[in-house]
Amino acid sequence: MFAARLENAVDRHSVRLGAWLLRRTHGRIVRLWRRRALVLTTRGRRSGLPRTVVVQYFPDGQDLVVVAANSGMPSDPAWYLNLTADPRATVEVDGRTRQVRAVPMTPEEAAAWWPHVLDAAPDYARYPKRTDRRIPLVRLVPDPSRGAGATGPPAP
Repeated sequence: MFAARLENAVDRHSVRLGAWLLRRTHGRIVRLWRRRALVLTTRGRRSGLPRTVVVQYFPDGQDLVVVAANSGMPSDPAWYLNLTADPRATVEVDGRTRQVRAVPMTPEEAAAWWPHVLDAAPDYARYPKRTDRRIPLVRLVPDPSRGAGATGPPAP
């Protein structure tokens, strides 16, 4: 559990730097490690304020699949809880800002998609071993109703 807590703390405290690097390099920085990451802005479920995190993603056509692993901690990550309260979000990918809507995968869909995650990021195999909770997968789908070129946090 120490490894999960340490990894989680590093992730939470490096958000500003990670977001800045992704924005500055248009996502190229993570490609050094053969990864893809996005800047995700949700609306805080209690505060209503914009909340920004950096999340690894796995492309599936126009959709982006993200994993609510939370480093294998016993609780879901705050960004996932925010998306369950309000599925509208903003993502920044490769220098472009897009409006999306979160669609959680069913347990069956997530189980079928999990091998794609492990193919791209084998290190994700350690997270289910650290926790008893089901690790949710979320599909971020384009949300044309909110405008293709909109920027900033999700609209209220």
